[in-house]
Amino acid sequence: MSQPTFTLGRTLITIANLLYAVGAFLADFNETHVYNPRWPPHARFHNGQTMTLGIFLSATSLYFAYKRPTSVPGAAEQSIFYSALIGSFYCAAGLTAILYPGTDWKDPDITAGGAQPVLFSGVVAAMWVGYALERRRLGKAKAL
Repeated sequence: MSQPTFTLGRTLITIANLLYAVGAFLADFNETHVYNPRWPPHARFHNGQTMTLGIFLSATSLYFAYKRPTSVPGAAEQSIFYSALIGSFYCAAGLTAILYPGTDWKDPDITAGGAQPVLFSGVVAAMWVGYALERRRLGKAKAL
C-alpha cells in the first residue's frame, strides 16, 4: 500500500516535533540555562538530558509518522498513533513539571519567557489534530 509522503496530518506532526526539538536548544543554549552561572553542574546535566531527550523523542515520532506501511491491517493507523503519542511526551512532561514543589515557569530575574504552557499545549494539540487528520485520511483511503 503506497502512501503520500506529505499530508496535512503528517505535516502538523512534523512541525510540532521540530518546534519542541529545535526550540529547546534555541531557548536553553544561552545564559538563562546552559551557561547560567547560578546553575550547579547537576542542574546543567538535567537540562542537557532533557534537550537530548527531546531530539530522541522527536526523531522516534517522525520515524513512526513516515515509516513505510506494511500489508498488516491497521499498521498505518498504529504507526501514526505512536507518532502522536511519542511526539506528545516531551511537552506533556513540560506541562506537568510545574506540579513539582518549588517550580516556576521561569526564573524570577528573567523578564522574558513564561510562554511554556501555551507552547507545550499547542504542540500536544497539534500532535493529536495531526493524528486525527491522518486517521481520517487513512479511513477514506481504505473505503476506496
